[in-house]
Amino acid sequence: MSAPPPGAPRVTVVLITYNGAALIEQALATALHQTYPSLEVVVVDDGSRDGTAELARAVSAGDTRVRVVTQPNGGPAGARNRGVREARGEYIAFLDHDDRWSAGKLEQQVLLLDRHPEAAVALCYSALVDEAGIELGWRLGGNAAGNVYGQMLEWDMVSGGSVVLARRSALVAAGGFDEELPLRSDWDLWIRLARAHPFVTVPETLVGYTRSPTGLSSLPDRMASAGEQVLAKAVTEDPSIDERRYRFLRARDAFAVACFCLFDEQPREARRYLGRSLGITPAPVLRSPRRWGIVVAVLLLSVLPRRTYRAVLGAALRPFFGLHAGAPFEPLR
Repeated sequence: MSAPPPGAPRVTVVLITYNGAALIEQALATALHQTYPSLEVVVVDDGSRDGTAELARAVSAGDTRVRVVTQPNGGPAGARNRGVREARGEYIAFLDHDDRWSAGKLEQQVLLLDRHPEAAVALCYSALVDEAGIELGWRLGGNAAGNVYGQMLEWDMVSGGSVVLARRSALVAAGGFDEELPLRSDWDLWIRLARAHPFVTVPETLVGYTRSPTGLSSLPDRMASAGEQVLAKAVTEDPSIDERRYRFLRARDAFAVACFCLFDEQPREARRYLGRSLGITPAPVLRSPRRWGIVVAVLLLSVLPRRTYRAVLGAALRPFFGLHAGAPFEPLR
């Protein structure tokens, strides 16, 4: 891969959007107000029909750091790959148009990757927020440090499309996002990158990850089917994964889908996928006391009035995550 051109920014933010007119200006603000100065923003409009590209171009007219490219709708994997091809930066950050960043997010991740030249990817934690940016009390993401391939197979430690800062060279060498996968192509790429490179993590909550009832990941059956495809692909690429391990991975991912149903307050679906996980093998749940807490939360969601459930949940989660359910996530503080 060729070196970045002289004078190129060190970081390219690939901001993907589809029909994001209501949020694109907010997304651009969360990128452009970063404390890290050497950046550009490549907006990839994936076939929007609501004027998103025009709004983004209006911002780019006043800020030369912003470039806008458009393409026919092809999904998140294709949009992210287009952004990587357009990028000039040494490092690439991905941002979905409905998510938010704390102002120091990129600066902290760049410093970490600079200190660890052997690492290809820097993560952080994300707070689940609703469409108004109000924290829901849950924190996502793992403390990835070093060789995390085995852990990444078990669960998506990134847990959000707007978390990663990666070396462009590693993304290109890995082949980018698999556009044949209908969903969760990001998890597939993180698995492949973790197989080849160490990861590092800023252990702070620097991303507001929006849970939307209209988002693709809010459809549990599609999410579960895509997870099965990702794991089946991983098995073909790694013959060391035997049948017992594969069964554990499938059960663990069904449990992850149950978690997202819990986050979205869908008790019936959460119980269904919890049952599916236990039916494949109870090992993932039995091995982790923290997962027992998820089982309890599913039961509480099923029996308590919603207001009572939220109050109990918020009080229970605060000591673990340090977040305040009902408070705004402040991306520019």
